[in-house]
Amino acid sequence: MSHLTGKHTGVNKSMQGFTIVELMMATLVFSVILLMVTMGVLQVNRVYYKGVTEANTQNSARAIMDTISQAIQFNGGTVGPLPTNPSPVPGTTYYVCVNNQQFIYKQGYQLVSGAPGLHQTNQAFLQKAISGACGAPPLPLTGRELLSPNMRLSNLQVTRIGSSNLYKVQVTVAFGDDSVMTNPTSLAPVCKGIRAGNQFCSISSLSTVVEKRIN
Repeated sequence: MSHLTGKHTGVNKSMQGFTIVELMMATLVFSVILLMVTMGVLQVNRVYYKGVTEANTQNSARAIMDTISQAIQFNGGTVGPLPTNPSPVPGTTYYVCVNNQQFIYKQGYQLVSGAPGLHQTNQAFLQKAISGACGAPPLPLTGRELLSPNMRLSNLQVTRIGSSNLYKVQVTVAFGDDSVMTNPTSLAPVCKGIRAGNQFCSISSLSTVVEKRIN
């Protein structure tokens, strides 16, 4: 009888499962691993979208600078009126003409596709062909938009160097809402950080000197 009882006890021990403490420890370890994997995926996505945002902002700034520079180089004609206001009023419509090309912009206002809110507009930087003298663009404004949504033209300077045919072109394009920048509507906004919430911030400033080759 004693031999049978011992055998029965051995069977019971082999059929025992995990204790509550063991299950809790296993769940905790699994949760930590899952959290680390999730954070890694989020970090990869963050770096990816940060890179995309910066590349798009730089491409837009370069496209604007190249368009104006090529117009100065090859279109000939008059360049002006040159932006000379050291403190342009944000949201005010400004323009500069290069021969038969007119560039119209609202300094510091973010381009949006829906109903514009504070410091936002549906037309941020336009290019259009004109005939005759360069004058204030009539309303409603028309032309080809050179910026992408959520971007703004923070600064545009076209300066003639002395009395030569050389012109200095400076362009600053910023991406992001007002909340991710310091002085968002100024000539030189500054990103508060890489991102705030779901919004990334990126600023691209470019400068070049162009020679007008055709008079």
